Amino acid sequence: MNSVFTAEGCAILIAIERFIQEEDKSYILCPDSLSVLKSLESLHRKSPTISLQIGSAIIRAIPRSKAIKLVWVPAHVGITINEQADEAARAARISDVNIYPCISTEDLRNVIFRVQADQGRIQWESSKYFRSFTHLPKTTKTQLLPRRREILLTRLRKVGLVESSPLCRQCGIVDSNDHLLLTCIVFEQLRNNLRASLGIGALHYNSICTISTLNRRACSAVLHFLQSTNLF
Repeated sequence: MNSVFTAEGCAILIAIERFIQEEDKSYILCPDSLSVLKSLESLHRKSPTISLQIGSAIIRAIPRSKAIKLVWVPAHVGITINEQADEAARAARISDVNIYPCISTEDLRNVIFRVQADQGRIQWESSKYFRSFTHLPKTTKTQLLPRRREILLTRLRKVGLVESSPLCRQCGIVDSNDHLLLTCIVFEQLRNNLRASLGIGALHYNSICTISTLNRRACSAVLHFLQSTNLF
């Protein structure tokens, strides 16, 4: 019942609680969940339950170690150890092993809402009035994007695309979101294609973030540009 966010946070929590035990050693954890790490950067009393648990675990683990660092690594880009961790996670998901017997309050609330919605729908469809309205067109939910694309759009709109690397890997100057999206000469042709697809002359970082929320065609054009850079 846990969400992907909670499951990824649980992996970090288990690693801290079970493996950080020697005071003379420094530990580096390399999760691929940028959303969990960003949540840990700005902890407050209303943070997700799993983020608060990780924060408490880090405080308890500090006396048991020389140093603790959490370093983000990108997922699905061919990093061998990360791919092996994903395989182990998929195997654990379908196994009978009870890895971490808990569910966050946020995820439990979402499950309850879904169950209540399903019960309401079943009750309505079994009522004597349901057949009187079957001629009405059915509403359909908006189709969700694949998870990797959702993550990429979230990074674009909220977190930012460029990580801690100080220099652009393509042209060697100081990297930034504006440089990647607006000025990097390596991607000028892709940028021209994006302008043509969106029907605009000038690109701005904020306008790209806004345009990507307007409609599916604009969203697809922005995603195509980002993925064509082969950086994500």
